[in-house]
Amino acid sequence: MFRSSQALKLRRNVARRADRWLVAMGLAHARAHPPTHSWVPVETPAPTQASSGGLTADAVQAVLDDMVRPALQSDGGDIQLIDVRGGDVHVKLVGACHSCPSAVLTMKMGVESLLAEELDGFERLIQVDAASATEA
Repeated sequence: MFRSSQALKLRRNVARRADRWLVAMGLAHARAHPPTHSWVPVETPAPTQASSGGLTADAVQAVLDDMVRPALQSDGGDIQLIDVRGGDVHVKLVGACHSCPSAVLTMKMGVESLLAEELDGFERLIQVDAASATEA
């Protein structure tokens, strides 16, 4: 296991790598300092604990928290993990990301490819809209 300082350093490196990747893909803006706007954290419903060969809701949530959420929040949006079923990950974009014209590109080129790279057993990313999120 990592010592806590090593784990913190690893998380920062991963977050920096994710930020650089999102800037390179044009999905986020480079920033020299933290964003000046304030945001309110979104309450994420507790996902079910389905498992598919190592793909768990906790593992998906950790990748979203460490690598995806900071970039989305810097642009005024956020992502919620709705469910993990088999190898399928159901998420919902909220805030500014919900109505962004680049949301499909963000989901496919950014989030989906990142989850495929980081998690074993990941098959596909399914974006849930507001109407079906209340039904699921």
